[in-house]
Amino acid sequence: MTSSAVTSRTPALLIDSIQAFSSCEIADALVTLECHQGGYLPDLNLYSPDERDQGLARKLCGEAFTVKMVLASDTKSPRPSEHFVDAAEEGTVIVISCPPNTRNAVWGGLMTARAQFRGVKGVVINGRCRDLAEHREAGFYVFANSHSVLGQSTFTRPSILQKPIIFNESLIETDKRIIINPHDIIIGDEDGVVVIPKALAEEVIKICSRNVEIDKKCLIDLKNGRSIKETFAEHRGR
Repeated sequence: MTSSAVTSRTPALLIDSIQAFSSCEIADALVTLECHQGGYLPDLNLYSPDERDQGLARKLCGEAFTVKMVLASDTKSPRPSEHFVDAAEEGTVIVISCPPNTRNAVWGGLMTARAQFRGVKGVVINGRCRDLAEHREAGFYVFANSHSVLGQSTFTRPSILQKPIIFNESLIETDKRIIINPHDIIIGDEDGVVVIPKALAEEVIKICSRNVEIDKKCLIDLKNGRSIKETFAEHRGR
């Protein structure tokens, strides 16, 4: 479990370059760089936009705006001075960490409406969402562990904004927990969601660009009948 606090905004050009690659390609690059767990955020589902909406690319990419939720009964943890959606900056992806085993949603249709107005790109939730039809109608990107019919305020509340969060805090194996810092880069698609530490972004782009070209050569050989063993030995060196 690693962390490196970063406070400055991530350049848009860097995010645009990252967006050219898939979550799988980026995870492979992060593994090469020995990044913790390849940056993979497990057990997330893409609930919106709807897969039948052919007008939208099903890929989310932006810098993280982090939110830590606590139980509503927690009176000791800090309280933010404004709602986290109002605080989120344009071009960000809101990343929400929830207390383990909460059954309520922490994101609903009204939040999507406000987030879109603010220019937020999407939300990634280690927890639940609700109002699926509203997110899909809006074409807003929502990744979450699951969904619920229960609202947020009775059960949980926002506590800390724009500080490092442990995304999968419920994992018993602490070495597999992932820390997300504000302005780390989040990319999500149909295969899953990955967090890229901001400091590694340029190296990730270099490795992904190289690997994509290698895979193109592999694909040509495989389609022409060459074996995987021979193809990988020549182009991947193994």
